[in-house]
Amino acid sequence: MDNLVLDLSTYASSHPGGAFPIQHLVGRDVSKFFYGSYALDGNQNGPGHETSAHTHSNIARKIANKHVKYVLATKES
Repeated sequence: MDNLVLDLSTYASSHPGGAFPIQHLVGRDVSKFFYGSYALDGNQNGPGHETSAHTHSNIARKIANKHVKYVLATKES
């Protein structure tokens, strides 16, 4: 997410949307999902239920920040 590498393996089972979104996106940039631009099919709502986009709260950002493993360098740094 952004320029952060997160390890959410210990948090996945506590995620309010279920572990699926976290497990499905391992190794990918999740920024667009975190900020609400996209949503995944196949979450805990089950087949046939629409999955709406979700914008995460400041609390979710604090949780993510607790799971930062690396900060990637940017062109500016």
